[in-house]
Amino acid sequence: MVNRIAKRINKQSFLNKVRIIYTLLVMLPVLVLEIFVLYSSTNFIKEQQLLEAKENIERNHLNIENQIKMCEKSVLYVTCNSVLREFLSLDDSEYKKRIQMTSNVNNLIYNAWLSNSYFSKMEVYSDKRISNNDAVFKKASDLEDNSWYEASWNSADTLWWNENGKYFITRRIALSLPNRVYGVLRAEVKEKVFSDSISMFSEMPVDIQVKNGSAVLLEYNNEGEVNENSAGYEEERNLNDTGWKIIYRIDASYFSSAFHPRIIGSVVIVVLLLLLGFIGVNKSARSLLHYLYQIIDQVKKVKDGNFEIQIAESSQDEIGELAENINKMLRKIQTLIDEVYKSKLDKKSLELDLLQSKINPHFLYNNLSAINWIAIEKGEDRIYEITTELGTFYRTALNKGINVDHLNVEVENIKAYVKLQLMAHDEGFDVEYKIEPSLLDQMVPIFILQPLVENAIEHGIDCMREKRGKISIEIYAENNELYMTVRDNGLELYEKIGQGKMSHEEFGYGVSNVDKRIRILCGEGYGVEIFAGPGGTTSIIKLRRDFITLERKV
Repeated sequence: MVNRIAKRINKQSFLNKVRIIYTLLVMLPVLVLEIFVLYSSTNFIKEQQLLEAKENIERNHLNIENQIKMCEKSVLYVTCNSVLREFLSLDDSEYKKRIQMTSNVNNLIYNAWLSNSYFSKMEVYSDKRISNNDAVFKKASDLEDNSWYEASWNSADTLWWNENGKYFITRRIALSLPNRVYGVLRAEVKEKVFSDSISMFSEMPVDIQVKNGSAVLLEYNNEGEVNENSAGYEEERNLNDTGWKIIYRIDASYFSSAFHPRIIGSVVIVVLLLLLGFIGVNKSARSLLHYLYQIIDQVKKVKDGNFEIQIAESSQDEIGELAENINKMLRKIQTLIDEVYKSKLDKKSLELDLLQSKINPHFLYNNLSAINWIAIEKGEDRIYEITTELGTFYRTALNKGINVDHLNVEVENIKAYVKLQLMAHDEGFDVEYKIEPSLLDQMVPIFILQPLVENAIEHGIDCMREKRGKISIEIYAENNELYMTVRDNGLELYEKIGQGKMSHEEFGYGVSNVDKRIRILCGEGYGVEIFAGPGGTTSIIKLRRDFITLERKV
């Protein structure tokens, strides 16, 4: 599948490849990052909304409890008043004193009632009839339903009641020592004791219920029906000592609407920037490739046999250099053609054979040597250094077809390769060699370190942005085994597979070939192993020292 995709990509034009690279290396990562940011932002907003909902619930519950406590304190203040207890303890025979105290007691009741905005009225019930027309003092025997009266008479606590949608608070009027009950104070409580603070939920789809057991005493709903199935968040709390509970249900739509307009705006901006970037890359690539396409058109004419064309050298960049070199090549080819046509017909075949032989690797090595001498004469030290190392690399790589040689040949080859890479990377990483000198005469398969070092540079050093790369090459022996290790401090493999060993199926083509060669030479248990860790990647070649025979072509 991968090979099929690679073949299809290779068949694409250079411009399409640029588009594919931009899509894979820029657009897709940015989109993935944007999706991650979007997901994280949405979750963060949902968490903030949930936190806000919990804070509103906490404040509302605290407000209601405070209001309940205020009501209970007002009732406690009245029921503990000694004047009221004395007034209720008077017998009918003490009616004169009762008349004298009536004004003070009424003032006490009315002041307590008026000082608390949550009371709509306040009454005192006892077993005595204080007055037939009194609006405050009532006789308990006149009650149709005296269950609340009996419960309050027998309880030392403040009790809460709900009757026909109305809320009441009761407490007995009594002395602890001696234990004597004079009556029961009953205050009707306005509904706003619960509903006043609910306004904080006006911007939130919520259903709030005050319940006594399964009976709903009060319900507030500002967004249709919010039931247990549609609730995105539900919380239940008790209301002081009333025996009631308050249930908060917040509709799930409140949290699903967390797609903040700013997030939508950021998505639109990112998509627009990516599209503008794609258009910019496309136009830039077309502009850069325009001159290259002209060169290709001219080269096609050369392919058809027209060697007299001259390519315009309009720029000083790499493409201009390419055009210049093609022109030089065409002039040389034209010269060679002229020489061939001027030669005898019987030498034509020999000349063509000679021309063909110049494209083999030895011709390349000889030309590198020529370039080297020209660089020395011109004082071009950089070119001299590059061609020298490249010549060393090709000389040791070709090695007259011999694939098994002394270790010093392999070391010389890898040092030349590393120097070339250092030049290409502007000395952008460090290299350390740890090689036991006594092993340099050991016979080894050559050209086995280069794929590992290439891997270390491509997947380790080249992926580093924040710190300087380092490669360490170590060769040592233990008993009858020779080890070659290549370490780099890059983390690409560690981020991909975590800490552990890379499977052989994931090896690249070059490393896989090295592994197979060693297994054929040394047998099972030998070859290449690659390990990833938080400190970087380590590639290990394990060889058997006594595997070498007189046969040196592997």
